Amino acid sequence: MAAPSYMYTGAGATDAGGAWSYNASLGGDFVIILQILQDGSTTGAVALTSVNAGMANLAGTDAAMTYIGAFAVGSPTAALQHLWIARQTGFVSLSVGGTNSTSEDLYIRAYAFGYVSTGTTLATVIENGTAGATANGVGTSNTAADTGVTTLGADRLALNFVAVNDDNAIAQFSGQSGGTWVEAVAEYAESSGTDGAIQMQYAAMATAGTIDGGTASITDSDAWGVVGFALIGTTASYTT
Repeated sequence: MAAPSYMYTGAGATDAGGAWSYNASLGGDFVIILQILQDGSTTGAVALTSVNAGMANLAGTDAAMTYIGAFAVGSPTAALQHLWIARQTGFVSLSVGGTNSTSEDLYIRAYAFGYVSTGTTLATVIENGTAGATANGVGTSNTAADTGVTTLGADRLALNFVAVNDDNAIAQFSGQSGGTWVEAVAEYAESSGTDGAIQMQYAAMATAGTIDGGTASITDSDAWGVVGFALIGTTASYTT
């Protein structure tokens, strides 16, 4: 089985309330994860309504993405983090759009991963302790904690998606056991609108185990949320 690998990150973008759109040059044969920080806690306000052809959800429907979920940011909840996943079926860039029924600003970025399971459900593509599971850690402080990821087999890539409800820098997690977190690229932090920052960190997991216990400093005391899960590897040939 080939282990998943981080490939690259699309440019970050900010969008005000109402209709929103996002484009990223992510051409390849990859699995794409879309991360959106909603700078507010209005449930059900943000929806994904359009996806370009050549981008399919896990079930194989073209021009669609699979919703992983909405996750709290901060304690008490001050914002929401949304995640979607899709598989490229052609060498196309990502072009998506949606609606936002509030004036709560959005902070958006996408990430590409290679050698990911070709399964057609979340349960066959991601895991955290159980198939298809995710976990979310939250707080309001100047130090964020990683969210532990437990893999069920060899050749996984643990992921932590970090969202901060302010435009402040977030360090790479350190002090954890069970693996090494790597900050893919510097966080996207933007002061436009009401401020926000998003980041992704990953850790290669060669064998079944748990990575947990890391912390990362934030420039200021802010509401933060960290969604954790692992991508499962593939036995299929893969073009990158």
